This record gives sequence, C-alpha cells and structure tokens, in this order.
Amino acid sequence: MPYYHVIVSLKGRPQEDALAMDLSEKKLMDRILKPRLEGRKFACNLELVDPDDVKSIKITKTDKPILEIIGGSFVPTYIQYWEAANSGEDVTDYFIPKTEAKIKETSVKHLSKDIFIVHGRDHKPMKELKVMLKGFGLNPIVLHEQPSGSRTIVEKLEKYSDAGYAFVILTPDDRGGYFRGKSRILGGNILEDSHFRARQNAILELGYFMGLLGRDRVCCLYKGDLDLPSDIHGIVYISFKESVNEAGDKIVKELKAAGYEIKA
Repeated sequence: MPYYHVIVSLKGRPQEDALAMDLSEKKLMDRILKPRLEGRKFACNLELVDPDDVKSIKITKTDKPILEIIGGSFVPTYIQYWEAANSGEDVTDYFIPKTEAKIKETSVKHLSKDIFIVHGRDHKPMKELKVMLKGFGLNPIVLHEQPSGSRTIVEKLEKYSDAGYAFVILTPDDRGGYFRGKSRILGGNILEDSHFRARQNAILELGYFMGLLGRDRVCCLYKGDLDLPSDIHGIVYISFKESVNEAGDKIVKELKAAGYEIKA
C-alpha cells in the first residue's frame, strides 16, 4: 500500500517544518486536507496548525513507511524524517484539486443523519436525547453501544465518528478543585474550593469533534451548575436543569441552523 506524507511550511518559521507521515489516503484527506481547505485547524506532528499560518504544503508518496526508508537501529533525527518524506513522489498537484472537488461534492449531498452523542456517567440525558433525535428522523450514535471489534477506545471513536453533527452532554459527574492559588488553609488542613465538573473523557471528545466536524456542528448540553471548559469559544452551550427535553426547542433550532430538516 502507498504511504502519504504531508510537509507543511509555516509562516515565520525555520526549516523545521511540521510533518504528518505514513498516512493512508483516507486519513490524508479527512485529517489534513479537508480541514485545511475548509479553514479549520488540523493536527500535524503533534501540533495544531492554523490554516492561516501555512505558507506552503507538499504531499509525497512512498511505497514503504518512513522508518523502513531510513533504516538502522538508531532513533532517527527530525531532519532524517524530513529528508525521507521529501524523497517520495510529489503528489501535491493531484491531491489538492481532488480534495477541493470532494468538498464541493459533499456540500451538495444530504447531511449525514448520524448524530454522535457524547456523555458522561449520567445516562438519563443521553437516553432522552436519543429518543428526541429518533423522533426527528435522525440516527443517534452512542459509542459504548457500538461493537468494539477488538478496537481500542480511540480506534472505536475514529470508526464511528463519521457523523453530521455531535451533541456533547456535560453533567456534574466529578468534583474538582481550583488552582492552588485559591486554596484555603484552616486548622492546618488545605481546603479546596471544589466544584462540579464533567467527566474528562467528555471534555476530550468535545475537543475531538470540534476539530473533526467544526465548531458549528458541535453543541454542548450541560446540566445544572458545573465548571465549563475554559478557552473554548464559538460553540453553542445549552443548559437544562433536570431533563434534556427542557431544551427541545433550542436543540431543534441548532439542528435547523446546521441544515437539517426536522420532522417535528
């Protein structure tokens, strides 16, 4: 199978370009090229790259993975990785137009009816949202209800996350403390000003879907008074007290804004 490598030159940066290596064609398109052309950030060499910071992009193809090309039992340097990726066949002029055409084709198709639901320990809001979405003629996807097939959690998430929209339900499942500067000492004991927060897996998956689908296709439903993620702006937050059904009208409004025709 062919291996694809992305070499990104960033504005105001030296030769040490960002690299993404040994990608399949699907991963190249879905994780790098499509987000970039849509103006969304994409991950490259463990770095989240803003399309506005990209000076140039090069895509190469090799018949072997990079480590096999480099050879040897030593740990390769970054320059060796970079040189090995650069040694491949330049296929940039093939993939960029192809990705642009794919984006245009996708934009005229009907939206996927698969709606991913992220949740924490409290399953009641998730079940209520599932019933609501099914009533709209949509297909809710909940990760733990899907077959694992010997996949890791991350691999399973990647397999089933090809959805048109994602709802992230944040419920007060855990308690956390503020940073140490706000600790109080009483009688020799350190007291934290503790507060409710969502499960950390839910926060992680929130970030995942923001990067995968874009901020306009992610909606946070949060229950009661809990600590919301800081520095995450540009997505919709909808509160409810006891039941997701309280937010039904707002959920319909967001789905319609995303292009869905709701059967209410």
